[in-house]
Amino acid sequence: MPLSSLNPRDVAAIDLGRVLSRLEHKILSADTADQRLQHSSYERIKVSANLEYARTLLLRLEHSSSSLKLPSQKASAQSSLSAQRALIKRLTDRLHDLEAHGDDNDLLYGPEDEEDILGEDAPAAPLAAQTREAEKPAAPAIEEPTSTLRNRKRPKNPPDGAIPTDEETTRAELLVHNDTESTHLTSSLLALAQSLKASSTAFSTSLEADTEILNRATEGLDKNSTGMEAAGKRIGLLKRMSEGKGWWGRMMLYAWIGGLWVLAILLVFAGPKLRF
Repeated sequence: MPLSSLNPRDVAAIDLGRVLSRLEHKILSADTADQRLQHSSYERIKVSANLEYARTLLLRLEHSSSSLKLPSQKASAQSSLSAQRALIKRLTDRLHDLEAHGDDNDLLYGPEDEEDILGEDAPAAPLAAQTREAEKPAAPAIEEPTSTLRNRKRPKNPPDGAIPTDEETTRAELLVHNDTESTHLTSSLLALAQSLKASSTAFSTSLEADTEILNRATEGLDKNSTGMEAAGKRIGLLKRMSEGKGWWGRMMLYAWIGGLWVLAILLVFAGPKLRF
């Protein structure tokens, strides 16, 4: 697949993989490369610049991986970037060890004897050009080896160029992105807290209304139970009045009924005939 059809993140991932693979072969795998790094400050400067370039690519990939939507892709990318960060740390520690124990014999290993680590992807080409330009005035003084070695010696740290600027820019972008994410998260949490507060207030209000309705229903049930008790007492009184107290009471009731019938008949038939 051509690189033009890939997105910038995939291109950066491919570049980082190539850089780390070649640096690992250069620093950790081959003993001949260690010999070259031990005796050439120029080679160490170029490798250090390539490590800075790898760190810049890693920071860009970490920044872009935070915007991935799928959790599986995000976890895979973070795992791969963690392994690459560990490899960069190993390479940096090894390079520092070589700088501490190596000698700067650039006459044995000059720029014309060294092969480029990264080919087209190497950011160290400007460093090589600067080193060659700095070495040109020292060519006529080959008769004085001590002076030549002193003039050809380079500092161990790479000069300030585009790579530290890119790294600082990437870090600034990461800080701005993190600040934006934290502000958005804080706003979301505040909105969620306000929503929860409003929901709890509405729930408490509805609960109070339900409590009032329940109290009214309880009062109604109490009134109904009181009315039913009174009705039961009245029914019992009527039952006692109708049945009387035992057999004798029932006979007395019948006697009263019979007497009332006799009195009514006398009033109807015999009453009009009485004259006073």
